[in-house]
Amino acid sequence: MLKIDTHQHFWNYDALKHAWINDEMAVLKRDFLPQDLSPLLQNANINACIAVQADESEAENQFLLTLAKEHPFINGIIAWIDFLESEISKNFDK
Repeated sequence: MLKIDTHQHFWNYDALKHAWINDEMAVLKRDFLPQDLSPLLQNANINACIAVQADESEAENQFLLTLAKEHPFINGIIAWIDFLESEISKNFDK
């Protein structure tokens, strides 16, 4: 049976970019990358994960797509999109 962690964040910690991580969440003020997660998934007999964006940018989407290409256990990503961007929002008017 395939077991999937359906909500996993990855980041290279940056105090400015990740300003939402306050002092009460200080344990999160470090890098979290696939090599950190892989042994935990193996120990829990979880086969794969879905990476969820932690930043609202297209650069974040590319970061997650690159990680997914490099680490086969990342089976998909939940990416960010700016629904107010004119090229996207005009398609909702139809």
